[in-house]
Amino acid sequence: MYRIAILTEDEDLGKQISGWTGRFWKEYGCFPRINVFGNREILDQIMKEAAPCGVIAVLPGVGGLNEAEHLRSLCPQCRLIWCSDLDFSLHAYRIRADYFILGSVTEEKLRRGLAVWREQF
Repeated sequence: MYRIAILTEDEDLGKQISGWTGRFWKEYGCFPRINVFGNREILDQIMKEAAPCGVIAVLPGVGGLNEAEHLRSLCPQCRLIWCSDLDFSLHAYRIRADYFILGSVTEEKLRRGLAVWREQF
């Protein structure tokens, strides 16, 4: 079973991204387990115990950069979609993020990132 973790400090945005993600995968007959985390420490612990197939990280500023790098170090093989309000596209390339979203997350942008995952799963 595919497991996807969503990390965001905005609870409402987390629910919205979870819905978009679920709809995307449902179109392809997949029903991954999707969990939303607002607490980085809890996700870090889960990543150490049993890493999900993919993480969608929606975190602002340099804190988002630090967490994306940390997530990658915890799970090098895990898929990563990283969303930031700052242009960290070169950093996203360096840490091998599958997809980088600059600015606000929309369903269309997220679908493009999930399509990259779909090709690789």
